[in-house]
Amino acid sequence: MIAIGKQSGLTLVELLIASTLGLLLTLGVAQLFVSSSDSFRMAESIGRMQESGRMAQDILGRTIRNADYWGCLNFAEVDSVLDETHANFDPGLHDFSSPEAIQFAIGDGTDAAAGTVAIELKGARSPGISMTGMNASSAVIDVSSLPSGLLGSGGVVLLTDCANGVVFQLSGVNETSLKLQHNTGNSIVPGNIKSGGGCPNGSSSANCFPDTYTSGDIFVPFSERYFIQDNAGRRSMVFEGIGGTGVANTQEIIADVIDMQVQVGSGPQGDNIINNWQTLTAANLATINDTSVTYVKAVKVSLLVRSPEDDVAGSLQSACYPAWSDCSGGDNWTPASAADRHYYRVYTSTYSVRNRLLNTGP
Repeated sequence: MIAIGKQSGLTLVELLIASTLGLLLTLGVAQLFVSSSDSFRMAESIGRMQESGRMAQDILGRTIRNADYWGCLNFAEVDSVLDETHANFDPGLHDFSSPEAIQFAIGDGTDAAAGTVAIELKGARSPGISMTGMNASSAVIDVSSLPSGLLGSGGVVLLTDCANGVVFQLSGVNETSLKLQHNTGNSIVPGNIKSGGGCPNGSSSANCFPDTYTSGDIFVPFSERYFIQDNAGRRSMVFEGIGGTGVANTQEIIADVIDMQVQVGSGPQGDNIINNWQTLTAANLATINDTSVTYVKAVKVSLLVRSPEDDVAGSLQSACYPAWSDCSGGDNWTPASAADRHYYRVYTSTYSVRNRLLNTGP
C-alpha cells in the first residue's frame, strides 16, 4: 500500500499562471465596468440633448403659432396709451401701438451671441375675463372675474370690443371687487399717457381711452424675445418677456442650445398662401422685418444643440447646419476646438403663424 504524501505547496510556475489568470479576469471585469459606464454616460448625454432640443422646439412653436393674435381684431388694429416718452419705456417690451408682431435680429455679442438669430414675438392671450362696466372717467373697469395672481399693478392688458382695441397699464387690481384701474401718474412705469381732455365719452378725465367701450374682453398681451446667450463659452437659450403682472422677466430656459438660425415663409396678406422662403441674413434683415414688404406667415427654426458633458463622443462631431444647407459634399459644421468631444444634433421645425394664414379674401 502506497501512502499519499501531503501537498507541500505550489511551484513558482503555478503561482505565475494563477496570478496571470486572476489579472486577466480583473482586467476583463474592469473593462466591462468602464464600457458600461461609458455607455451609460453616452445614453444620458444623448437623452438630455434630445430633451433640450424638443423642449426648445415646443416653447418656440407655441409662441410663434400664437403671435399676432389680438382677440377678435384683424391685423393688430390696436391703440396704445402707454407712455412712450418715459425713460423706462422699452420698445421691445412695451410697444403695442400697431405692433410688429414678428421681428428678428442678428446677435452682435452684446446680449445675443454673435451671428445667432433672435426672435421677437407679440400677441395676446385670453384669460377669459370680460368687461361688465366702466365709470364715466374710464379710470376703473368692472370685470366678470379675476383669476388670482394673473394680473397685478404695473401689468399690461388689452381691452377690445372687436371694433377697437386699446393697450394700457394697470395702476391697480382688486380681485375682491373685480375692478381694474388704469390711472395716469407716477405709481407705475412707464405708465399711461394723459388724454388732455376731450374724451370720446364726453368726460374731461385725463385717464380716458381713445374710443368709448361699453363692453369687451380683457386679454393679456405678451411681448417675448428668444435668443442665444454666450456666458463665458457656455451657451443657452434665453427668454425675455413681460406679461400681465408687469414684471420684466429674463431667464435662461434651456442650456446647451448653441445656435439658432431662421428661414421665413412669406406671401400676400389676406390669404393662406406662402410663395417665398428666405434665409434670414444681415443683408435682408431690414426687408424681412418690414411687414409692408415681407409678410411673414411661417417660420422655420434650426437649432444646434450639444450634450451637456464633454468627452462622451469617440471623435470630433460634425453636422449639416442649418438644416437647409446644401451638404451633398459632406457636413459643413464642426466645433471650433479639435479636442471637443460633445455630441451635437440639429433640430429643425416649421411653424405657421396661424393668425396670418386666415383667408380674408372673397
